[in-house]
Amino acid sequence: MQLTARDVRILSAVCDMRFLTREQVQQLIFSPSTASYCKRRLALLYHNAYLDRIYVPSMNVFGSTKAIYTLAPKGASVVARDRKVEVRELDWRVGHNDRELYFMRHILAVNDFRIRLTLATGPRGLSVLWTDERALRRREMKDYVDDPKHRGRRLAVVPDGYFTLDDAGHTSAFAVEIDRATVEEKPFKEKVRAYGEWKVTGVYERRYGTKSLRVLWVVADVLRDSTRLERIKRWTEAEGGRSLFWFAMLDELTPTTLLHAPLWLKAASEGRYALLP
Repeated sequence: MQLTARDVRILSAVCDMRFLTREQVQQLIFSPSTASYCKRRLALLYHNAYLDRIYVPSMNVFGSTKAIYTLAPKGASVVARDRKVEVRELDWRVGHNDRELYFMRHILAVNDFRIRLTLATGPRGLSVLWTDERALRRREMKDYVDDPKHRGRRLAVVPDGYFTLDDAGHTSAFAVEIDRATVEEKPFKEKVRAYGEWKVTGVYERRYGTKSLRVLWVVADVLRDSTRLERIKRWTEAEGGRSLFWFAMLDELTPTTLLHAPLWLKAASEGRYALLP
């Protein structure tokens, strides 16, 4: 096949996000009217060994499977050449493609949010800088804080993603937690305490050099718990969480609503708010 510039963009996106469905690739790189062309390019990239493909059971009632695309070594060489680095300098290894189904679905949900954020910022002239969980879990990036409720106990702070938005020199910073209704009340409240201590003790500011921070909890699976949004808001408030913590449903967040529509709940507040004015 003859690689196109768009093919390289596909490979680069899969390299950065690790797992992408055809629908996610199409949303990020193709127009809505070019679904068949997107399918053809992904098929060509797979059959010519630039991409690998993993099939996972779909969540729908028919029990069909869904193809998840990952980067193959040949594709990694293309990305490295395009970025003018060695393959070993990429944040990619073949072993990264081997993930349990639970973690893969979680990463896909994080990527859903990340893609919508990317598409939301472009037309508005905003600059977004995203740091993914792989980087945040590294020893040199991971922070620990003291648990205010349990003396001598330490809590780790590892968001699912961290990003900054720059608007004409004004920078806002956000930690992202994707909630698939799998975390029970006790460990959820521990996360709330960890974020609170991270902010008030100055550990966060020393790490990132800014006081700006909001923690965004995005509920991605309402089939597990239809009241999850209100439930985690109450849990957060029970731990003293206030305006640091914001909540929204992933299904309601689109590239046109994510930033400027009043869809977000805020701890210790009534009503709904826009992320940016």
